[in-house]
Parts: sequence; structure tokens; C-alpha cells
Amino acid sequence: MQLKNIREISDDQLIPRQFAYKISKKMEKAGYIEIVRGAQGGCRLIRDLHDITLMDLITVMDRENMVSSCLESGYFCPYRKRQYDGCSVHNSLCQIQHKLTEYFSTFTLYDMMFNHADSFEMK
Repeated sequence: MQLKNIREISDDQLIPRQFAYKISKKMEKAGYIEIVRGAQGGCRLIRDLHDITLMDLITVMDRENMVSSCLESGYFCPYRKRQYDGCSVHNSLCQIQHKLTEYFSTFTLYDMMFNHADSFEMK
């Protein structure tokens, strides 16, 4: 696969260069892309699009808990503390988060990029 530099990627995808650079560093660290430094450098995908899910990308971007910050480890909720961990909203959000994580794990980058919309139905 050919190398593409960050300028090309940010211009093609209409995203700021700093954002593209930040994303590329995280994707390299996760082992999804290779970054080649130098005048003729750039980056390229080193994993198959069928092997990377939407949830993988969300996790790489440090966003494991998408529903509410109260699901993040270390989050202090005074209401939950007062209710002895019996917050029904928190429990519901945990269930929703679990279902979203499972759902997002079913979509590969290949599916998303090549518009297999029939596989995006909510069950």
C-alpha cells in the first residue's frame, strides 16, 4: 500500500492537519498504520480493513464510554455514593453502553467505507 502524508490525508478528508496528525499517532501506537518519517515519508494502513471495527477506533481515540462520564472508572458520583451504588440511571446507562459496545464491534472499516448499509440495521 502506498504512503500518504498527513497533508494529503487532511486535505482529502477535510480535517485539520493537527487533528489528522493526532489521529495518526494513536493509530500507529495501536498497530493499525505505519508512519515512515522523512522527505518521502507518510503513513499507510498495515491492518486489513476487515479486522478493524468501529469500536476499535473509538477505543483508540480514548473514548470507551460514550454514553456518560459516570461510567468511566474513577468518576465520583455523589448521588450514587449516597444511594449505596443503587443508582437506577447508572445501571441503565451501563446496559445501554454494553449494547452500544457490542453493536459498534460488529461494523468493520471495510463495511463502513464500502457502504454495506444493509449490515447497519439495529436489532
